Amino acid sequence: MSARARANENDSGSGKVRASDDPRTAAGNGGTPPRAAGGVMSDSRADAGGGRIRMPLAPEDGGGLPTAGEGGGGLLSAGEAAGGLISTGEAPEGLAGAPGGVARRAGPRHGELFNFSIHYGLILLLVAEIVFFRLYGPTGAVFLSHANLVALFGSQAVVCIVALAALVPLTAGYIDLSPGAITGMASITSATAVARFHVPVLVAILLGVAIGTLLGTVNGFLIARFEFSSIVTTLGVSIALSGVMLWYTGGSTIGSNIPQSLVNFGSLNWLGIPRVMFVMVPVILICWFLLENTPFGRYLQATASNPRSARLVGLNVRRNVFSAFMLSGFLAGVAGVLLTARSGAADSTTGPSYLFPALAAVFLGATTIHPGRPNTWGTVIGIFFVAFGVSGLSLMGASAWASDVFNGIILIVAAGMAIVFARRRGGGPRLF
Repeated sequence: MSARARANENDSGSGKVRASDDPRTAAGNGGTPPRAAGGVMSDSRADAGGGRIRMPLAPEDGGGLPTAGEGGGGLLSAGEAAGGLISTGEAPEGLAGAPGGVARRAGPRHGELFNFSIHYGLILLLVAEIVFFRLYGPTGAVFLSHANLVALFGSQAVVCIVALAALVPLTAGYIDLSPGAITGMASITSATAVARFHVPVLVAILLGVAIGTLLGTVNGFLIARFEFSSIVTTLGVSIALSGVMLWYTGGSTIGSNIPQSLVNFGSLNWLGIPRVMFVMVPVILICWFLLENTPFGRYLQATASNPRSARLVGLNVRRNVFSAFMLSGFLAGVAGVLLTARSGAADSTTGPSYLFPALAAVFLGATTIHPGRPNTWGTVIGIFFVAFGVSGLSLMGASAWASDVFNGIILIVAAGMAIVFARRRGGGPRLF
């Protein structure tokens, strides 16, 4: 056995890959093929005349990619790439359906249908859900009636704004578990102001929004300034607020002396549309514009993708994270005021109960429109997907526990799908 053969054998046994003895390659590289980071070898010769594209050579696979000297079998031909073919010389072991070492990509029609189903599958499911409950005998006559739709859309206004409150920090990659408790605190604040201290309704509304903004600011300060875990911090704030609300209310409901004007706003309609929707719709549009069409929204997305890279390009990550939590608190404060108007009272348990339906909608929304990334319109679609499902189950006569089971299953499935889509796109919130 020659000295060169023994060297090749030794290198092969140690997991190394040597370039071929191709004299052209040796001449072009000074006799020593370059080695990429991590021990990956590549043919550095750009064969422009042959229309070939350089490809890395795996160091240990053995059966993966051939070396540069095996007739260029492991190189992608530009002509073949244009035709949708990848030439691999010999078909790697385990590559089914690729006779002769040629792997064919899916046709354009199949790819378009797949992409459409990924981006808009939840919308199609929502339509199918509505059609099913409309055609199903026990629910068909009532499901799309005006009375049921008014009740459904009116009841989702608070959930929608709580979900948007959770969405803003999640856009930056931070999980916020406190919007439900902050909503409850804002509700109790506004109800107490008008019922016990007899302040004007407008002042009570401003106080509710202010207390929500203040609590969001506390979250943002602890998380952005001291880099506390967002999950632990917001969970602790949520538990603490639940205790404070229970202490202040004594477990009772603040429902007397609520001004009728505030109650009417939460329960009556304008032009056949629930009045609370005239708050919900502008909030949705503002959040969509802010998170999708402004530098602030893009900064939050960059922070979620890679905080270190965001800092390196000059973004003030701390300020952006702080602003996200402060905005979340503001939205939760708005939701708290709407909750008081909607129910005509306030207690220590209603606000926190909105958290998990809101999170289910946010994670479900991360599977549509922009799969793998939480987004405003996906969240809204997720809210009404859950709402229509719960409404249909109720009309079918399902027990009260059915809605909780439905929400829990949706949350698990949605979070799992969001994780998969986030990994496919190579980034996303830190939960993923």
